[in-house]
Amino acid sequence: MAQPGYAGNVLLEGYVLNPGASLAEGPYSLHMQTDCNLVLYKNGNQPLWASNTFQRGTGCYLIMQTDGNAVVYTSASQAVWATGTNGRNDGAHYLILQTDGNLVMYNGGGTPIWASGTNGRLASESLDGRKLLRGAEPGGVLASFPHN
Repeated sequence: MAQPGYAGNVLLEGYVLNPGASLAEGPYSLHMQTDCNLVLYKNGNQPLWASNTFQRGTGCYLIMQTDGNAVVYTSASQAVWATGTNGRNDGAHYLILQTDGNLVMYNGGGTPIWASGTNGRLASESLDGRKLLRGAEPGGVLASFPHN
């Protein structure tokens, strides 16, 4: 059973965003899609940002690792996307979907160490018109400790 480690818009260090799950804040939602793509939407259907990992694996999930990195892994434990922030945390870091539509990782000291750059972005300005969202589906907010 999933154990909460989040508010509806926050993923904490050591927790997982499971396949089909999402974070939400106002009109914005971050979905860990079952097609392996991590996608930030506005109004449920307007893509603003994506990890570009569509069909790169199965059973993909996003984990906030304790080393300061957020990583999308396949069910075969293959990393297919990462924030590249390993070693940059100075305590319990977290990923938050903000009210302005920006997805931001903060370190334990409250300093932003990674961002999607989507604050205030219009859907028409996103993804350069690329179609990355085949198979998108709504998800509940689910997070859990990683299973070892």
